[in-house]
Amino acid sequence: MRLRIPHFFRKPVESDNLLTEFEDTLMLIVDPEQLTNNLLSKLKELISVEKAFVYLVNQSESSRTFSLVDKVSEGASQLPDLAINSRIAKWFRINRQTLFFEGDKDVINYLSSELQPFLDLSVNLAFPLISMDRLIGIVFLHISQEPLNKIQIANLQVLGKQAGLAFENALLFKERLRRNERMFRAEQLATMGQFAAGIAHELRNPLTAIRSTVQYLASDFAEGTDQKKLANDILGEVDRLNNIVGNLVSLAQPAESNPEEIDIPQEIDRCLNFIEAKAKSQNVKLQTDFGNNLPKLTFDPAELRQLLLNVVMNGLQAMSKGGTLSIKARLLAEEGRDSTSGIERMLIQVEDEGAGIPSNLRGKVFEPFFTTKPGGTGLGLAICNSIVKRYNGEIWVEKAKKGGTEVKIALPVR
Repeated sequence: MRLRIPHFFRKPVESDNLLTEFEDTLMLIVDPEQLTNNLLSKLKELISVEKAFVYLVNQSESSRTFSLVDKVSEGASQLPDLAINSRIAKWFRINRQTLFFEGDKDVINYLSSELQPFLDLSVNLAFPLISMDRLIGIVFLHISQEPLNKIQIANLQVLGKQAGLAFENALLFKERLRRNERMFRAEQLATMGQFAAGIAHELRNPLTAIRSTVQYLASDFAEGTDQKKLANDILGEVDRLNNIVGNLVSLAQPAESNPEEIDIPQEIDRCLNFIEAKAKSQNVKLQTDFGNNLPKLTFDPAELRQLLLNVVMNGLQAMSKGGTLSIKARLLAEEGRDSTSGIERMLIQVEDEGAGIPSNLRGKVFEPFFTTKPGGTGLGLAICNSIVKRYNGEIWVEKAKKGGTEVKIALPVR
């Protein structure tokens, strides 16, 4: 409950009213971009802000970075993500105070290599977003009025605390939505299990009969005739249907895993050997980049091969006009460990230079039967997601630097 001082004790101050108004509207907003716009409007009224760049911790990614909320604002495209263990993040995590670029020269020199993109945009002030004793974001500002007076500095500190709580609520709401989506997908897979088990037997028997019959009839047709071609087409479609049924069963009722220690670079190279000829025919260059002294993963070789080939083949199919398919593997930084168990994780990245996947569809690509490819079944990435989850890993899709698609797979190192 907020205690309000009666007007006959003190005269209302305009900045106090702005802060109160801002605080009252915060709990009604759960969209980070809308919060950013709201914060920027109040900053403009309080301290003559001309530019604002809001970074929030991105907990949904295993790399755990601070990412820019509004990437379409002026100059935002040239700003990088900030690693959670960057010097800037560590400084704000320890000091928890506003950083004035003109007044804190020693600090600026210490952070200069990471601050340069912001200095290029005339940023001259930054403050942390703290919530529940945790750094959840950083706000970078370009203000036209310097230096700020004591009242403005105090207002900025109050605004920072209010904004920190608001953005924390937005992040928690976003995480709740992600959990609900995961639960919905789990229910989908359970339903798919019942569905697959019921139809697999019913479909495979008649398909086997059809295939045997067509093979028998085709033996009477001469090579090169229309009848022979038609028979081969039918056999191909029967095999395709059998493959779909097999994928359904694999998705819903996976076979028992037999994990063993696997050398990831060696396994990736082996998978790339399978697609090398097809890559050359499409004028696609295969490029690998492995971190030093990568530990081995405990994984079922067949499942890992299925996972890697599905993802790599998707990237290859997206580049019918050629390009570079990049596959990287590295150990995540110390801060990328699982926060509860401390288990290290390996990150595998597959990046193509294709047309990319629209941002509104990236969250759906792991749903069974959802596909953006003509003639696709929509089961490949759903199976990949199922495999990764069995090993307590994560798989997600991002926009690649050159506009294509980047699939990231984070797997625990046991």
